[in-house]
Amino acid sequence: MKSTSIELAALHPSAPFSQAMLTPSGANWLHVSGQLCAEGSCEEQAHTVWDQITAVLKEAGMEIDNLTKINQYIVAGADVSAYTRVRNKFLAGHRPANTLVLVPALAASGALVEVEVIAAKF
Repeated sequence: MKSTSIELAALHPSAPFSQAMLTPSGANWLHVSGQLCAEGSCEEQAHTVWDQITAVLKEAGMEIDNLTKINQYIVAGADVSAYTRVRNKFLAGHRPANTLVLVPALAASGALVEVEVIAAKF
């Protein structure tokens, strides 16, 4: 069997990476590349990023409850509270494993938050 690339032209049409990889093995595992947005406040960017993650999950036949791991990268410690409020709204009580790291900068100029996730569907 082979991993299947999940591509959504609306998210990053010219990006040199897959938006996600669906990997079969008992469960179907979905590894979603870091999603970011380079416009607006951290809170606005967080909404956009979680909308993108939700769209990728849907394209793969999954939903937020299928998330097993979240890696989050935030530029400013002062934005952590605003970001986590948005994230928790999207998670709606779901509690996957997660890591949040403060970083000096992200790859896209103006980006304040980047999130990558792993999901599984049995």
